[in-house]
Formats: sequence, structure tokens, C-alpha cells
Amino acid sequence: MDSLNVSNLKVAVVGFGHGELDTIYTTLEVECEAQGFSLPDLDLLIICGDFQAIRNELDLNCMSVPHKYRKMGDFHKYYSGAAQAPVLTIVIGGNHEASNYLFELYHGGWLAPNIYYLGAAGVVRYGPWRIAGISGIYNPRNYHKPHSERLPYDRDDIRSVYHVRDYDVQRLLLLRSPVDIALSHDWPAWIELFGDHKKLFTLKPHFLDSAVKDSLGSKPAAELLGHLRPSFWFSGHMHIKFRATVEIGENLGINDALQSLEGVPDKLKTVLPRSSGKKKSATASSSSGAATKTEFLALDKVGSPAFRWLDVRELECSPRADSETSSKNSAPGKFRLMYNEEWLAVTRACAAGLRAADPETLVVAPFTTTKVSAASVDKEVNWVNENIVKKELLTIPMNFTQHAPIHTPDSAVVPNIQPLEYPNQQTAQFCELLQIPNKLSL
Repeated sequence: MDSLNVSNLKVAVVGFGHGELDTIYTTLEVECEAQGFSLPDLDLLIICGDFQAIRNELDLNCMSVPHKYRKMGDFHKYYSGAAQAPVLTIVIGGNHEASNYLFELYHGGWLAPNIYYLGAAGVVRYGPWRIAGISGIYNPRNYHKPHSERLPYDRDDIRSVYHVRDYDVQRLLLLRSPVDIALSHDWPAWIELFGDHKKLFTLKPHFLDSAVKDSLGSKPAAELLGHLRPSFWFSGHMHIKFRATVEIGENLGINDALQSLEGVPDKLKTVLPRSSGKKKSATASSSSGAATKTEFLALDKVGSPAFRWLDVRELECSPRADSETSSKNSAPGKFRLMYNEEWLAVTRACAAGLRAADPETLVVAPFTTTKVSAASVDKEVNWVNENIVKKELLTIPMNFTQHAPIHTPDSAVVPNIQPLEYPNQQTAQFCELLQIPNKLSL
């Protein structure tokens, strides 16, 4: 398969998984057959948070979920090797996760064979496609704070650990190349106004109440949408299926698009963010191949009717001349998952700004958003080209390793006892590849 001739990909999207991997894969197989192809023909499965990568009974105690709702789910079988994901699965984190495991893979990595986590924030390539994601949900109280959480989590840590941080959003805002697919767990703020908001507010009146208080959706996600302008944006979290289409004029921001919308409820007009009136400087949207509009789709959780939590579709692709580095196939008709060169450069450029608690003292350095210039990223792009691209190291290695104990049928759930912190070899190898400090190691 030549990547430059690809016009579309078969992709399945799930709103949020809640640990029901067996149900997801079984339902997906039926849906693929209903559409005239088989599950192996599918290129990707995307799960938009609340994946619940629970390896064993102690991981359950690292979830921000009441005890009576905690359950093992299916993931432990895929972690232990008792089951195998039948399709390449890409996930982000939500607010109901075994956050300890996701934090081990802060920079992204394989949660289990064929199941890839994008990290707290991340960008990967599949053939000519760029896929970006931001994990967690937005909470303004913790947005500008460092990641000071370390096991064992207290009652505050177990919530703050999955809150989106400014550091990760700023890294994504440094991207200047187009993104095809973007993922977030919670919705971008004000996205509902670009769809059938009248029907939505009728079905969910409390959504309107939250919007009036300016507390519906994620403002950082909205900023990312306006900057990255992907062809597709997928989310979960809100327990409803919803579609919207966002069109933003060239060099304008999402606030400008909001101000030009018609039919906005009167009670919302006064709380909409105002347009700056200034044209934006060059962003990802101004690059060759950027989308002129973004199709937004939010889906429900597994357990609701399947048409609400699962969407299987073919996405049209605009092949680019720079996609040859992604053209190596892992199987007939399939691409290998690869690192994105620009994201690697951004990660290197921002490495000094990552603030995590020292594992010995649990003291964290004061957090200030590191301002990284475009010139600094360009310098790191050159480094990536010399040290990774030319050495053919862009393919994401299949380096999954079990670190935590696996679940057994006779394992007893012990409330309030949390697991050890496991240094993850994937994170160590990623940091070694980029020659950056591993600030998450013990």
C-alpha cells in the first residue's frame, strides 16, 4: 500500500469505554459486517477516555470512583495476554481511570499489545494521518499547577492527577503542521453552539444552565480546536451523542466564529467570549493541507444503545508529500504507528518545563509555563531529523512490558490499599530516544 495513494481510512470511534473491551470488540465486529467489511479491515479504533486500564485489584483504588462502582472490567485480560486486541486501538485518558498506570506512560505508550495511549498529550502518525490527543478533563483550579501527585494518592491527588495542565496544552499549541484527527475527553467549550443546540438544551436542560455560568466544556480544548483546526474532533464525557461543524475564517480565532453564529440563545450572548478583532498569526491552520472545517462528534458510554456510543466510518484523507516516512506497512493494507517528527521536537524543546514531584522528597519546583519560541522548536526539528528520522527510528517500537502483577480470579479487592509506583521501561526508552531527562522515574 502506497501512502500517497490512500484516500480514506476505516475508523471506529467509542465515546468512553468504562473497561468494557470485550463488548466493544464484539459489537464492533458485528457493525463492521453490517457495513460490508470485516473487523480486520478496520484501520483504527479510537476510544475517547474513561478507558479504565485496570491491571489488577490495587489499580482500582487509584480511580476517582465510589467503591460500589469499582469493577475490574476486561482490560486485565489484554494486559496479561489472555486476550488480544483485534484492531489497533488508540486511547486517551478521562476522569475515571486507573490514573497510576496512565501516569507511568505520561509521554504515551502501549497499555497492552495493540492498545496505544497517547499520553497526557501526544501526537502520532498512522500513514499520512496525524492524530493528536489531550487526556483528562479541565479544572481551572489545577490548570496552572505542576504534576505533584505521587503514590499513594490522597483524596485530592486522586482527582487532580487527571486534570488537564497548561504545560500540555501549550505544547500542542506549538504545533504548526496540520492535524487530521484530534481527541479530548470533555468537549471543547461552546462547541454545542455549532450544532443543534436547541435540541441539546431541550434534552439536557442542565447543559444550558452550565453554559450560562460559563462552565460547560473545556476552554483549553476550544483553544486547541481553534489553533489545530483538525478535520475531525472526537470526544466523550457528556453522556450524549452530538454532532457539530466548526468553520473558522483564515487567520481568525474560534471566538470570531462564535460571534458570527446566528440563533444563539439570548441568555448566552452576554457570556460568549469576545472577539479580539485582531487577525491571528500563523498557526497550524495556516499550513498546507489544513482543514477548512472541523467535524465534531461526541459519543456516549458503552452500555447505552450502540448507535450512541459507537461510530464506524470512512474518513477522507488528503495525502501529503511529507507522508513517505509513514509508508512502511506492518501488515498487508495496514500502516505502522509512528512518532510525529514535530511532536518529538516540541517534546524536546519543552522538556525543561515539565514539573513533577521528586520521588524522594515529594517536593515539586514552582510551576511557570515555559515559553518556548518557534525558533527553539525549529532547532529541535533539525535534531530530530538528524538523530531519529535519518536513523529510521520513527516507528513506535512494540516494547510493551508487564511491570505490575496481573489479576487472578482469586485476587481479593482490598479497599484503600494502593499499589507501588512502577518505573515504566517504555517511558525510560522514550526519554533515552529523545535524550531528555526522565522526570517520572523513581
